[in-house]
Amino acid sequence: MAEEEKPLPPKLDVARYLLAQGSLFVHLDPRMDTVVVPQWYRSEPQLVLQIGFDMPVPIKDLEVDADGIYATLSFNRSPFTCQVQWDAVFALAGDDGRGMVWPDSMPHEISEEIEREAGREPPPPLPEERPSLRVLPAVDENEARPSSPPKPGERPSYLKVVK
Repeated sequence: MAEEEKPLPPKLDVARYLLAQGSLFVHLDPRMDTVVVPQWYRSEPQLVLQIGFDMPVPIKDLEVDADGIYATLSFNRSPFTCQVQWDAVFALAGDDGRGMVWPDSMPHEISEEIEREAGREPPPPLPEERPSLRVLPAVDENEARPSSPPKPGERPSYLKVVK
């Protein structure tokens, strides 16, 4: 009999715990209707916001409650009032990188990228046109370094090919 999976803790609880440790990185899908962020981020599948109570640029109106996160954040040194409901959040991480992911809330593009990175799906094909490489001759390690810079296209004698 397979062991039942333990349900993930609520996002609010994880956020509050991580905020008590320092700042919090909120990974979210900015395309959702329940998100208010600057317009230029709305077409991306992922946005990461950093929030905290002791940030270099203070967030005076930071609220983390049952509805989600509300805060006026700085984007390119301009304030913008953001609102993120919990359904748009798919991961939370603290300063030390520890946190939690809610796979059911993750955008499919991010899930596919993770699967590809994990090697479960073959990587996309390489482009037809590949840069050409050339092998340089080995260099005697005892050669003295030249006092003048090499001519364009020449390799300095003190550089050697490592295999």
